[in-house]
Amino acid sequence: MPELVLVVFRVVAEALAYANPFAWAQRRRRQRRLRRLARGETALFPCDVRDARLTDGQWRNGYLAVGPHPVAWQEKGRRQQVLGSWPPLLPVSADEISVAFRSQSGDTEIRLHPDEAPTVLRALGQRGH
Repeated sequence: MPELVLVVFRVVAEALAYANPFAWAQRRRRQRRLRRLARGETALFPCDVRDARLTDGQWRNGYLAVGPHPVAWQEKGRRQQVLGSWPPLLPVSADEISVAFRSQSGDTEIRLHPDEAPTVLRALGQRGH
């Protein structure tokens, strides 16, 4: 009997690992942000940014506030900073978790989820992505 319990436990644990409920929750959050934008509201897109002006050249985790106003950067626990124009960003790497874009000079870099990248790049004034 104890062996049967262990087998059932292992099957359930492997099924949960395969189903990945964390990914489902993240997908629902991404869809909620896109619906907010479609309604004309502001949405906060999580991303990592490295920029000489905004983050002193260090990687910082925060949000880009996108909506009916100019795009703003907000580090966790700090006030929003309205962004000026960004240099053209070119894709440099991608996987199923994040896509990275870098300026030609290398001074600006941004990483965000591939599903949200086109929306954020359009808001930043980027063309052709």
